[in-house]
Amino acid sequence: MAQNITGENLNWKKGLQYFILSAVVYFIVTMPVRHFFSLMPVAEMRPAAVFPPLFGMIYGFWGALGCAVANLIADIGTGYSLSMCICSFPIQFLMGILPYLLWYRIPLRGEEKPSFPKMDTTAHVLKYMLIILVDSAVVTILLGMEMKAFGITEVFSKATFMMFLNNLDFCYVLGLPLFTLVSVWRERHISLNERLILIFLMLVLLAAFLTGITSWREAVHVSTQPQYLWTRIWTNIATTINIFFLVEIAFLLYMEKRITVPIEKLAHLANNYVQLGGEKLNSKDFKDACAPYVNDHMEVGNLAKSYVRMITDLDEYMEHLTKVTAEKERIGAELDVATHIQSSMLPSTFPAFPDRNEFDIYATMNPAKEVGGDFYDFFMVDDTHLAVVMADVSGKGVPAALFMVIGKTLIKDHTQPKGSLGDVFTDVNNLLCASNSEGMFITAFEGVLDLVTGELRYVNAGHEIPYICRKNDNFEPYKVKAGFVLAGMEQMQYKEESVQLEVGDRLFLYTDGVPEATNANSELYGSERLCQCLNRNKDTTPEVLLKRVKGDVDLFVGDVPQFDDITMLCLEYKEQCKKGIEYRI
Repeated sequence: MAQNITGENLNWKKGLQYFILSAVVYFIVTMPVRHFFSLMPVAEMRPAAVFPPLFGMIYGFWGALGCAVANLIADIGTGYSLSMCICSFPIQFLMGILPYLLWYRIPLRGEEKPSFPKMDTTAHVLKYMLIILVDSAVVTILLGMEMKAFGITEVFSKATFMMFLNNLDFCYVLGLPLFTLVSVWRERHISLNERLILIFLMLVLLAAFLTGITSWREAVHVSTQPQYLWTRIWTNIATTINIFFLVEIAFLLYMEKRITVPIEKLAHLANNYVQLGGEKLNSKDFKDACAPYVNDHMEVGNLAKSYVRMITDLDEYMEHLTKVTAEKERIGAELDVATHIQSSMLPSTFPAFPDRNEFDIYATMNPAKEVGGDFYDFFMVDDTHLAVVMADVSGKGVPAALFMVIGKTLIKDHTQPKGSLGDVFTDVNNLLCASNSEGMFITAFEGVLDLVTGELRYVNAGHEIPYICRKNDNFEPYKVKAGFVLAGMEQMQYKEESVQLEVGDRLFLYTDGVPEATNANSELYGSERLCQCLNRNKDTTPEVLLKRVKGDVDLFVGDVPQFDDITMLCLEYKEQCKKGIEYRI
C-alpha cells in the first residue's frame, strides 16, 4: 500500500487514478518540447521537469511513478536506445520520490509533522527551494554518470550543468506558483501571506522570462549552437532568480513577522471567538493570544490593542447583559403570576350561573401585554338583578392593571340593590381622584338588568356605546349619553339612564381595542365592520359570537402585533324571572 499526501494508507484504485493523471500531464507537456527544443541527442529544454517533484510531493509514490513511466514512454518514442531508457527510469523515479521523502521526513521548527506542501510561508518556500536544489543536483549527477557510461559526455560538463539549471529553474519558476494554485484549489481559500508570496513569485516569473528573452537575443549573435545558447540562457535566468529570491525572501520574512502572519492570526482568533460564541475560547485566552502584538508600534499593534479593548468591553457588556437577562426573567415570571392573578379576578368560569335560565352571558379579555388595563365584570346584585361592567383604564401594562384592580373593586363594592348607578360612579370617581397621583383615568359602562321586568338601568363614563340586538332583528348601536371619565375630575355628577329589554334581546359591550384594531396598511377595524360581524353571527350563542368577532379582528389585523387590550361581553335576556322563587347567588 502506498501513501497519500497526509501519510495515510492509499488504496490501489485511488493510487492508479493519481498515476494516470501524473503520467498523462507529464507526457502531454514533454513531447512537443522534445520535438521543437532538442538541445542534444539525449537532452532538451524540459519544462516538464517541474512535474516529478510536483506530483511526487502531492501524490507520493504514485505521482513519482506516473512521471517516470511517462518519461520512459517518451524516451522510447523519441528514439533513445532501450538500454539508456531503462537506466534512466529509476533516476526519473528518484526525481519525483526524493522531494516527497525529504518534505515529509524533515519537519520545520515548531511543526509536529510536515503538512501538505503549501507555499504559504517563507519557511516553506525556503524548504522547497532547498529540496529542489538537492533533488536537481542528485539527479544531474546520476544522469551524468549514466551518460558517461554510454560515452555521451563527462559527469561534470556543460551538458550536465545545463541539465541541472534546466531542472532547477523550471522547478523554481513554475513549481512554486503551481503549488500555491493546488493549495488554493484544495482548500478553497488563499491566505493573505499566500497572496503576497504568489505576487512575488509572479514577479520572479516575469523577471525570469524577460531575462531569458534578453539572454537569447545576446547569445544568438555569438553562437547558434543550442547547447551554448541554453547554457547561457539558463545561467542568466538562474542568476536572476537567485537575486530576486534573496530580496524576496528577506522582504517576505519581514512582512510575515510584522504584518501578514500577525494579521492572519488575529483574524483567525476573532473568527474562532465569534464562531464558538466565547464558549471554548475564553476571554483570557483571547487576550493572551493578542499579547505578543500589543506592544507593536505599527498597525498590527493598534489592531491587537483594539481587540483586547473590544473583548474587555464585551465581557463587561455580557456581565451586564446576564444581570439584565436574569432580572428580565424574574420580571417575566412575576408578570406571568400577575397575568394569572388578573385573569382569576375576572369571572372566567362559564356558564357563570348554571342554575339561572333567565340569561346567558359570556365575556373575554385579551391583553396587549402580559397584563392589561381593560376589565369586565358581572355579578348578581340580588336574586333578581344582574350587574354587568365594561371598563378601560388609560395606558397598558402593570400600572393600568393595578389601577384596574382598584376601579373594579370600588365599582362592585358600591353597587347596591336599590342604589342609583349614577351615585355609584359619582362616589367611585371621587375615591379614584383622591389617590390618582399618576393622572390615570377609566372609561366605564355599568348596567343592572332587572330579570323580572327586563329594565336595564345603566350609567356611562366616557365609554364606547353598546350594541343592542332586538329579538328577530339586527344589532344596532344604542346611543347613550357619555359622561366624563372616572378619575378625571373630582365632584363630577353621573346620571343613570334606562332602556327596556325584551326576552330574546341581546346586549354587546366592548372596549376601544376592537374598533381601533389596526392592520398593516394602518386601517382601523372600525364600528361598521364590527356591526357587520355581529349581525353575521347574531343567531349564535354569546360565547360563539365573541369568538367569531375576535377571529374576524385577527383576520383583519394579520401579522401586526396587538396594540391595545381587546375585551368583550355579550348578555342575552332569555326569559323573565318568576317572583317568589328563591335563587342562590
